[in-house]
Amino acid sequence: MPPVHRDIPAPSAQLTLGDGRVLAWDEHGDRAGPAVIYLHGTPGCRILWSGIPRMAEESGVRLIMPDRPGCGASTFRPGRRITDWPDDVAALADHLHLSRYWVLGASGGGPYALACAAGGDPRLVRAAVTSGIGPLDTPEARDRLTDTNRSIFTTAAAGADAALPIAQALTAGGSSSENSVAAMIATMPAGDQAIVREHPEMLAELVDLRAVVAHGLEGLAHELWLATRPWGFDPAAISIPVDFYAGDHDRNVPVRMVAEQASLVPRSTFTVWPGAGHLAELVRLGEVASHLTAAD
Repeated sequence: MPPVHRDIPAPSAQLTLGDGRVLAWDEHGDRAGPAVIYLHGTPGCRILWSGIPRMAEESGVRLIMPDRPGCGASTFRPGRRITDWPDDVAALADHLHLSRYWVLGASGGGPYALACAAGGDPRLVRAAVTSGIGPLDTPEARDRLTDTNRSIFTTAAAGADAALPIAQALTAGGSSSENSVAAMIATMPAGDQAIVREHPEMLAELVDLRAVVAHGLEGLAHELWLATRPWGFDPAAISIPVDFYAGDHDRNVPVRMVAEQASLVPRSTFTVWPGAGHLAELVRLGEVASHLTAAD
């Protein structure tokens, strides 16, 4: 599998927020369809996998993919918290004149989707979390991760400055080499290996993180640190429905971690994808979005 060298496209649109920051996003799918705001993982931004536009079209949703502050083309916000994100999403909904919308948080975007669900915007109908990372604010929680992820988040827990070398290493570009990608595939569960065989471009596109840090490392470093901090809201106080999904062979986010989150949210559903790993959330994005918007 050769390395991917994609041009970094400009965002579909952007707006200037009240504090002067730029919020950027891409849109895919049916502009007249239900608006699903997709919250990317960590490390990540609006540019993920080239199969996403097709899935948005097939599911009939208007898929809106914003860059969080400091990721992709959105301006970094020093000192931001997870609980600040719902304000940015509400400003985006205002700008797009959305009377109703849904949020879907994947992997590291899961806590941000739950923060939106807890935020109280009456236009937010329902939320979904796919393979969403749980709280990592204690050593015991981080001990449940793989060796690599435990090392990353243990270092990041010391502060955003401590996470800067990790952000540099994650985005240096060496991981997109043919040998490194092959090594990654060899360590994947069978479900993820099957997805990569069916979509050979996917993994190389996902590890091409140049767009994430196009304007510096601070945003990603801050994201890594925030993942190790208390979320700042109570999942038990979420009043809207939240659908949780997890693969039972996921090595990045243990299925039990997602089950525990679902158990805290009063109006939740929890679906386990048998035999699935972490990449299932991408190939099932259209399926999840369709169910999310049809449920209410």
